[in-house]
Amino acid sequence: MTLAVAMLAPSGFSGQFIARSGMIYTPNALGVVLVNQGDVVEAHNAGFSPINFGDQYVGRLLGANFNSTADQAIPLFVPAGARFRITKATVENTSVNGMSTAAGGIYNAASKGGTALVAAGQVYTGLTNANTALDLTLAVPNAVQAAAATLYLSLTTPQGAPATADVYLFGQIFN
Repeated sequence: MTLAVAMLAPSGFSGQFIARSGMIYTPNALGVVLVNQGDVVEAHNAGFSPINFGDQYVGRLLGANFNSTADQAIPLFVPAGARFRITKATVENTSVNGMSTAAGGIYNAASKGGTALVAAGQVYTGLTNANTALDLTLAVPNAVQAAAATLYLSLTTPQGAPATADVYLFGQIFN
């Protein structure tokens, strides 16, 4: 499945937008085009604006190490200069049969600093195998993050054995 974002072409734009990925985007008669997630920042920098229909795919950390208490930066897909709000955080695709010990949260500053968007006590026991997903409890669902913010997964308690899972963030982007 390819995730895409509906975007509005800049005023007066005609023709096609060719991203560095090689994808060619042609807006429809209303100036709307669906842009693959990997090309959104480039399209935004070229003048295209996201059409916010609700929650969007904001970031992901594939293969997060759930046996580490080190900060793990979550790559974000937010246009330069845009603020954003996380409305949902989901973890899935664990490498172990039964995440049993890992606990920790998501922060907007390194070293478990700043605001805990997901509290330090969040447990991941709902992840029983690669085909289960767990929606995390947001501690401050109304917190808007500053432009160019970095978010970190940082566990307070490691799993105690090798374990990975994928972290997905969804939310609203404010231009």
